[in-house]
Amino acid sequence: MNSKQLTKNCLRAATYLAVIATVLLVTYFVYRPGLSGPFLLDDFSNLSALGADGGVNSLQALMQFVFGNTSGPTGRPVSMLSFLIDGQDWPVTSTQFKYTNIMIHLLTGLLLGWFALLLFSVVGFSGLKLQVSALVVASLWLLHPLNVSTTLYIVQRMTQLMALFSLAALICYMKGRVLVNVNATKGLMLLCLSLFPFGLFAVLSKENGALLLLAILVLEFTFFAHLASSKVHKIWLISAVCLPLFMIFAYMAITFEALTEDYTFRNFSLMERLLTETRIICDYLVGIFIPQVNEFGLFRDDVLISSSLVSPLTTLVALSFLLGLVLMGFMVRTRNPVLSFAIFWFLGWHLIESTFLPLELYFEHRNYLAMMGPLIGLVYYLAQALSVLEKKFAIRILQSTIGFGLILCIGMTLQLTQLWGNTGALLTHWAMQKPGSVRAQIVYADTLAAVGNPDIGFERLLLTQQQHPQEITLLLHSWNYACNHGKVAPYSLEQISQMEQLEFFRDDINFQLRVLIENLDNESCAFPPQQHVVAFMERISELPMRAWDRANFHFLFSDVFVYYRQLTPALIELSEAFEYRQTADIPIRQAILSASAGNFADSLVFLERAREADSKRGPMLPSRVAEILRMEQDLQARLGVD
Repeated sequence: MNSKQLTKNCLRAATYLAVIATVLLVTYFVYRPGLSGPFLLDDFSNLSALGADGGVNSLQALMQFVFGNTSGPTGRPVSMLSFLIDGQDWPVTSTQFKYTNIMIHLLTGLLLGWFALLLFSVVGFSGLKLQVSALVVASLWLLHPLNVSTTLYIVQRMTQLMALFSLAALICYMKGRVLVNVNATKGLMLLCLSLFPFGLFAVLSKENGALLLLAILVLEFTFFAHLASSKVHKIWLISAVCLPLFMIFAYMAITFEALTEDYTFRNFSLMERLLTETRIICDYLVGIFIPQVNEFGLFRDDVLISSSLVSPLTTLVALSFLLGLVLMGFMVRTRNPVLSFAIFWFLGWHLIESTFLPLELYFEHRNYLAMMGPLIGLVYYLAQALSVLEKKFAIRILQSTIGFGLILCIGMTLQLTQLWGNTGALLTHWAMQKPGSVRAQIVYADTLAAVGNPDIGFERLLLTQQQHPQEITLLLHSWNYACNHGKVAPYSLEQISQMEQLEFFRDDINFQLRVLIENLDNESCAFPPQQHVVAFMERISELPMRAWDRANFHFLFSDVFVYYRQLTPALIELSEAFEYRQTADIPIRQAILSASAGNFADSLVFLERAREADSKRGPMLPSRVAEILRMEQDLQARLGVD
């Protein structure tokens, strides 16, 4: 290679890197207005633990925060650890958390560009066509307005990190897949690296990172269908991908009843969910290709539930369309592997969160990784169209269309990030756009109260409550709102407890009960006599709850008896809580209450129970033995025991 050619190549590489840097800078500045936005919804339940026991200021506190989360089966420790980058106490400002989310979004976009580069090279792209196509994929994804509700919703860092590590794993897999036929040792190392650590980190960020295994099979089924597979690769694929994936599906089949028992707490059945999700997945696809920014947001609890194939009729249309997509994916996989890949990638990443599990019906963040497949397919066929077009006029029209699409994405995403950065405007917009969303109306009412308009907020709550007159969390929220802002609730706690058919499917009732007890402690308003408060709590206890929620409920019920200075029923409620959650904090609480009443011998019995529970804690959770020992020594001293 002569010096002139070398200079030309260096200049081309520098230009390409400059364009990449420009895309990243544009993305950052488009997202920058959203930095001033608020914490929202699940941010509080996941991040408020930063302030437990004075903040995360010791190794024990760090271990408790990182490994004590209950968001999923794994606790998502990688994601929880990442939150400590931005804060070690609570409350804190949201800006730093959102900034880190934006940085993760940029890094994920870089990996997507690399991944697309590898994919397009497999199907014959090279040179400038290869580089530009990969760059356009990354740019479209980075600047797509559908990703705003993932990037600026702090707790969805869990989804972001899962996507980041999944892409890193798939890049290693693709490099190893090609290399293993030439150099088995180095290729196998890359294949193993894809699962450990990257695949493991993906799962420990969020559980549906396990679908990485399915994504590998999708690559094999489409892009690598014509590539020879060595014996080493076949053995690895069967043992490291197929077998674990089979075990996951077998586990789900065996534990199907347990996995679906939470439908008791939903306002839809398993069949209704499956039918409704067909429409929702089609709606996701529309949002990817024809973004409607006014419809984007967090509050989608007003989605119309499909009660049958023809109610609404769009259910049958959506199901037929999706079945047609799947059939097409199988039919064209050899002739059009990119189209087949786009279909199976998109549907595959929805397999956990959008099928039989009793999760919320609709969340935009479920497309953060899933939408990459359709975007890769779109760019591939646009690039192919440019290659076959001969007339310069037609080529320029198509190029202009692609450029206009990118500019449109920038404009729509900027519009959304500016909205997300203005708390009042954001919550007002959602409340106006989603009048049927209970959550949107509740959050809006609370916002109105915070800015000095509790009267309007209370009217909004009462209007919403008329649509759901027996939904307990809404009833209790309205009662607490009235208590905190000097209003008269349209019903008493006694009247609520006498309602025969209370509904409970919207939100965590324990949060509202905690507010109720705080109001009781602080004497924020006039409360009914003790027997009515206790009767109300007993009525709540009849509602179906998950084991963990029921444990928390009984813990809160004990606080009611503590307020009324009734030790025995308080201890009984804590024992009930311990039946559902065998953690050391419950008998420790019993020991403290007993000691406060001078029952030191009983306290020692409770501490022994706490010691036993501590011995059965999770392997990564911090031990409380030292705390238990100090309490035992203090109690023994009070009893005069050596």
